[in-house]
Amino acid sequence: MITALLLTGPHAGNVYPTLSLVGELTRRGHRVVHLTTKEFADATTSFGASVLTYESAVAGLDPAEVFGAGDPVLPHLLYLKENLRIQRAAEAAFDAAPPDVILYEDAPFIAGRLLARRWNREAVRLSVGFATNDHYSYYQEMVDASGIPGPLTFERFRAELADVLQARDMRPELEEFWYGIADLNLVFIPRAFQFAGDTFDDRFVFVGPALEDRGDRWTPPADRPVLLISLGTSFNDHPEWFRTCLRAFANTRWHVVMTLGSRVEPGALGTLPDNVEAHSWLSHFAVLEHAQLCVTHGGMGTVMQSLHWGRPMVTVPHYAFEVEPMARRVGELGLGRSLAPDRFDATSLRDTVEELARDTDTLARVQDMQRHIRGAGGAVRAADAVLARLGRSASNRPDMTIAT
Repeated sequence: MITALLLTGPHAGNVYPTLSLVGELTRRGHRVVHLTTKEFADATTSFGASVLTYESAVAGLDPAEVFGAGDPVLPHLLYLKENLRIQRAAEAAFDAAPPDVILYEDAPFIAGRLLARRWNREAVRLSVGFATNDHYSYYQEMVDASGIPGPLTFERFRAELADVLQARDMRPELEEFWYGIADLNLVFIPRAFQFAGDTFDDRFVFVGPALEDRGDRWTPPADRPVLLISLGTSFNDHPEWFRTCLRAFANTRWHVVMTLGSRVEPGALGTLPDNVEAHSWLSHFAVLEHAQLCVTHGGMGTVMQSLHWGRPMVTVPHYAFEVEPMARRVGELGLGRSLAPDRFDATSLRDTVEELARDTDTLARVQDMQRHIRGAGGAVRAADAVLARLGRSASNRPDMTIAT
C-alpha cells in the first residue's frame, strides 16, 4: 500500500476533476490524503480519501475584485500566500512520516515542488486544463488574457519567492523553478483537445477527464429538448446576463436549466416561465446526460462534461479571462459557436442556439471528440501511471484499450 498526498486549489474546478483518481487509488487499496478546504471534505471522503483541511487565503475572495484592485502584483502575492499555507499544513501533518508520492494540481505547484524537495519524494503534476511545454504555454495565455504581467516580472514577487526557496536550501534560478516540467504530468483532457498536442513527450499522459457517476440525478421533461446555461463559479456575479438568457428562451421550445452560482439568487431573475428552472448549483454532469446543447462560459469542467456526453456548445467567455483559451479551442475544433460580448443579446443567443441545434457537421465533430475522451483511459490510466512511476504493480487493472 502507498500513501499519496493530494494537493489542490480551493475551488470546485481544481478539486472535482481529480477525485476519480482518488477513487481509483483507494479502490486498489492505497491510502490518499487530500489537503483541501472544509467545503470539499464530504466530496473527498465519498471517494475514499482522508481529509486534511487548511484555511485558504483566497477561497472567500471575489476574483473580479482581486484582479480589478489596481495592484497588479496582488493576485500573484495571494497565490504565493495560498501555496505557503498549503505547504505548512502538509509539513505539520507529514514531516514525521512523509507520504510516498505527492499529487499536486496546477494551482499549488509551488507547494508541491517544495514538499517533494523537503521529503525527497516523487511528485506528479495534475493538470485539469491545458498542459504547458516549450511549444504551448497555458500560463502565458493566462497572463496575456488577464492583462496583468506575469509574477516573475515583479521584483517584489521575485524577492519573496527567492526568500521562500533560500529558506529551504533551494537556490535554482527562479525561471527554472517556475517553468520546470515535472517528470510525470497527468493531463485531464484528451490529447486531441490540447493545443499543440503532438509536441508533448512521454512525460505527459493525457488521460482525459476522469469523470464518473457520483450518484447525482436530474429528471428531464418528456416533451422538450434541454438546454443547460452556466456562467461558471468564479466570475458569475452578473444577474443581468442571466436575465438576457431568460428573455432569449422564455416560453420557447426549450427546457432551460440555469446554474447561477452563489453570487446570484434565483429570486433576482424574477418570476420564471414554466420552461425555465434556475439553481444556485446543480450537477452539470447529471443535466448534460439529457441535454441537447450547452451555453457555457467555457470552463474546462463543463466543456469536458459536454464533450463526454457528446453535446455541442455555445461559449460565452465574457467575464472570466482564464476560460478564453478553452472557448477558442472549442471554436478552432468546430465543436460549437462563440458569442462575443458585443454580439450578446437575447435574439443573437437564441438564433445561435437554434442554428447549432440544426448543425449536423458540428455534432459529428463533437461525437468524434467524445470518442477520444472515452478512449483516453481516465482514472484507471492515471492511477496506472502514478503506480508505475513508483515502481508498483498496476494491480486490479481492468482490460482496456488506451488511445494516446
